[in-house]
Amino acid sequence: METFLYFFLGASTASFLGLIIERFPSESIIAPRSRCNSCGRILAVRDLIPLASQICNRFRCRFCESKIPIWYGLFEAGIGILFALWSKGVLTSEQLLLLIFSCTLSLYDLKEQAYPLLIWFCFTLPLLLFHSPSELTIIFLLIAIAASFISLRIGSGDFLYLATLTLNTDGQKILWIIQLASLSAIFFILFFHKRRKAIPFIPFLSAAYLLLTVWELLS
Repeated sequence: METFLYFFLGASTASFLGLIIERFPSESIIAPRSRCNSCGRILAVRDLIPLASQICNRFRCRFCESKIPIWYGLFEAGIGILFALWSKGVLTSEQLLLLIFSCTLSLYDLKEQAYPLLIWFCFTLPLLLFHSPSELTIIFLLIAIAASFISLRIGSGDFLYLATLTLNTDGQKILWIIQLASLSAIFFILFFHKRRKAIPFIPFLSAAYLLLTVWELLS
C-alpha cells in the first residue's frame, strides 16, 4: 500500500510537470483551469486523476473523443515508478531528482526544441545546496555561455544539463554519457531522421544517464 501511495505521488508530480511542459512559458500554470486542447472544454476533477483517468477514458477526451498524447500517460507512469523505487531505497534522493529533471527537460526539448532556464534553475538549486560546483561544472557552464553567443553546433542547454549532472556524477560517467548520447544520436540520424534539421539532444543525454544509472544499480 505504501509503495502504491508513493507511485501515486510520483504520478501526481508528473501530472503537474506535464502541465508546465504544456504551458510554459506562453501561459500561466495557475490559470486557466485544465482543458482539452481540441474542444476547449474544461476538465472535471475525475478527468485529472493521474494515469487512471486516461486509462478509463482510453486516452481520449471524454467530451470530443480526440486522442490525448500518449506521452502524458508514459510520463506519469515513469515518474510514479521512480518514486516507488525511491521509497524502497533503490534510488537515492539525488538520483530521483536528476531522473525527474532529465525526463522533464527531454519532453520539453522534444516539444519546443528549447531549454527552459527557469526549470533548469529550479532543479539545479537543490543540488547546489548539498554539492559545491566542481571544475568540470564550471567548464560546462562557461561553454554554455559561449554557445549562447557562438555557434558550436550544439545548444547551450545541453551543456547546462551536463553541468547539473556533474554535481552528483563523476567525470568518467559524464564522458560515458556524452559518448553514448552522441553514438545514439548519430545512429538515429543515419537510420531514422530523414529531414535535414536540428534534433533535440537532451533526450539522448537523458537516455544515456538513465542507462548508466540502471547499469550501476544492477552491477
